[in-house]
Amino acid sequence: MTTALSQIFKGSTAQAFRGLTTILGKAKAAAEAAGTAEEAYLGARLFPDMNDLKWQVQMITEFAVRGAARMTGVATDDLPDMPMEGDTFDALMARVADCAAQVAATDNATIDGNAGMTFSMPVGPEQTMELDGETYVLSFFLPNLYFHITTAYNLLRM
Repeated sequence: MTTALSQIFKGSTAQAFRGLTTILGKAKAAAEAAGTAEEAYLGARLFPDMNDLKWQVQMITEFAVRGAARMTGVATDDLPDMPMEGDTFDALMARVADCAAQVAATDNATIDGNAGMTFSMPVGPEQTMELDGETYVLSFFLPNLYFHITTAYNLLRM
C-alpha cells in the first residue's frame, strides 16, 4: 500500500494543528484559573535567546501555509506573506484554524504530482537548499513541523 504525499503532508499538519489548538486551549484555561496574564504564557521562552511561544505558533502556521503553497508549485518569491500576528490565545487559535483550513484546501493531485518537482529554498542568509517535493515534505517539512509543535508544548509544560 502506498500513501500519497498529500495524505502525509495534509494529515500530519492537521493532526499537529489539532494538538496545538488543544494545548493552547488548556493553557488559556490554566491562565484564567490562576488569574495569570496570557502574556506570561505567550512570552515564555525555554532560554533567553530563543523565540517565545507566540512566535512558535506564528512561525509554524506560516511554515505550513507556505509549505502547502510550495508543494502546489508557487514560486519562492510568490509564497504567501503572513505577518507575525496574534497576541492572545484566542487570536493564535483562530490563526491555527485559518491556516489549517488553507492547508486542507490545497489540491491533493497537485501535491502528489509535484513529488518530483525540484526547487531551491532559502535556509539562511545567502544560503539555499535544492530539494524535490518528496524530500522536502519527508525530510524538511515534517521534522520542522514536529520540532516547533513540540517546542510549543514544552513551553507550556514549563
